[in-house]
Amino acid sequence: MKTETKVYDYNKDKVRATLLNAFRKHGGEAAAADLVSFTGLPKHQVETELPALADEYRGRLKVTESGTIVYSFPQGYASRYRGLGPSLKRFFGGFFKVAGKVAAFLFKIWIMVMLVGYFVLFLALVVFAIVASIALSVAGSKGSSSRSRGSSGMFGLTMGLVRAFMRIWFYSELFKSPQQRQREMELRLQRGAKAGAAGGEKRPMHRRIFSFIFGEIDPNAGHDQVERRLFVALAQQGKGMVLLEEFMALTGLSADQADLAISRYLYEFEGSPEVTANGTIYYHFPKLLERARAETGAVGLSAMQQPRPFSANSRKANAGYALINGVNLLFGGFFLYAWQNLDIVSSYGKGTQVAEFFYSIVYLLFSYLTPDPRALIGIALGVVPIVFSLLFWLVPLVRAGRVKAENRAISQQNLRRTLYARVLENPTAFNPHQIGNLPATVGKADSKALVKTTEALAAYEQAESLTGDSWNFAELQRKLQDIAAIRRAVKADDYKLGDTVFDTNEPG
Repeated sequence: MKTETKVYDYNKDKVRATLLNAFRKHGGEAAAADLVSFTGLPKHQVETELPALADEYRGRLKVTESGTIVYSFPQGYASRYRGLGPSLKRFFGGFFKVAGKVAAFLFKIWIMVMLVGYFVLFLALVVFAIVASIALSVAGSKGSSSRSRGSSGMFGLTMGLVRAFMRIWFYSELFKSPQQRQREMELRLQRGAKAGAAGGEKRPMHRRIFSFIFGEIDPNAGHDQVERRLFVALAQQGKGMVLLEEFMALTGLSADQADLAISRYLYEFEGSPEVTANGTIYYHFPKLLERARAETGAVGLSAMQQPRPFSANSRKANAGYALINGVNLLFGGFFLYAWQNLDIVSSYGKGTQVAEFFYSIVYLLFSYLTPDPRALIGIALGVVPIVFSLLFWLVPLVRAGRVKAENRAISQQNLRRTLYARVLENPTAFNPHQIGNLPATVGKADSKALVKTTEALAAYEQAESLTGDSWNFAELQRKLQDIAAIRRAVKADDYKLGDTVFDTNEPG
């Protein structure tokens, strides 16, 4: 005796493959009843798996005059999740993600060693040269006048730098008034409190340097999950029904983007596209109304994405790190130039110019490491710090461009969220110039951006242009009235869970 297969117990992959094959054989477009006829599958299985199929293969929905929903696949049948291409994409995506983290970790260590290490090394060489110049200046009073001139020049320059440093860092500090000290202490405490809340200036130095080069964690990293929770709240507030325009106002997507994106929500939340008697397409999510508690899970959440900061550091701190790098670049340039242009005298410290004197001292030190220190100095103190210093500036420069472009896209998407929501509030006489104050996350949107975004929505909704850049979204108004009438007909008691009839914690 043949065992009867249950309609609700089936192989999802097999059903989807059968439906996909039917679409391929019949022109890539069909309604649910067509697919039942083509495949012989139960209507429940066809209607259940069509949203998943539309999501995986970027399907589109059409509505006929009779209100029948027709599925089509104008972009072909390349799966977004299966096959060689997506598998390789996932593999290499994971591989490069891990490799990127390892490379970033090593790169960060290298940056700290190079930036701080070279800066300290160059300062140590300067200090050594100062000590040498002092020793030679003392000896020069008893020796030749030529040596005295060279060493005195170096000594005079270095002592001048030391005096300037002392005046900047010590003199002003010693003679500040008590009022000045108190005020500066209050400012430091205020900055410390703000930085502590934002994770900024009080962090270790290496974290601040990394913030300057690589930036901070993406503030919108968990936004997809937030958006899903807000969508569930939107569907529950609308009694399980969502218009595409309401979905657009939540996500900030254009009409075409939203039409594709909502297929994923239909699959994840067991929804289905429906059509009213008046031809209004809406998306029905009855399962989201079957809940045990009345409160929503989206309290305090915002659909707006946050602009990405370039760095958590202050501009002054970033300027300081750039200055340190500039010092390394300056010294690297000097040693690279000296490698190619300066002739070393036979006796160290006899150069008549400051540059020759300084280089001869460094040459003397490196002569203890190698018989030919000239090439080692040129590469280790010239080429390497120059390459590093340029890279140190190049990475933040490139990242600044990417952050700017990303924030521009975030601002535009937030603008669409705001504008769509305002149109839903007043569809019959909407003027983008009278939109009022925009949220801070939108930034400064010029009138052209407002008009362009409005015109794109108006083209989709077939809105009527009025005088003074106003628009009448009559079709949208009709959709809102139509869906409102259907929502009023939904009774809350229809989705009540009722009393508990079985509890595993209670004895049978």
